[in-house]
Amino acid sequence: MNIIKYLALFSVTLGLGWFGGTYGLQAVQNIFACQQIEKGDYAVYGINDETPVKLYTTQWCPFCKKATEYLVNRKVEFIKVDIEKNPEALKEFEALEGEVLPIILVSDGLIRGFNEAALESQLKSKNLL
Repeated sequence: MNIIKYLALFSVTLGLGWFGGTYGLQAVQNIFACQQIEKGDYAVYGINDETPVKLYTTQWCPFCKKATEYLVNRKVEFIKVDIEKNPEALKEFEALEGEVLPIILVSDGLIRGFNEAALESQLKSKNLL
């Protein structure tokens, strides 16, 4: 009888862990999406009406690849700069106090790291999605 209780508890715990891992992170990102966007004037970094999205990346960064795929799959035009290959891009990255990759500029918003909910929110607010 005790083994059945333990197996049932294990199954419930496993199911909750799977559900929380799959949907929990996405829910938390959605809740805090607006707080992930730093508002400012990023015109000095080449952000304007014609090119409102700029992505600072490296070749080895997996989150940079996810951000690139996200923008490409949604047919969002953007400028992609590799901070390891482009010294000017590295200076801009440092001026933006870059500590994490990618840094994504969308019009008047800056997003540090790849946060799909924050990126989608900013793109939609600027009618880019």
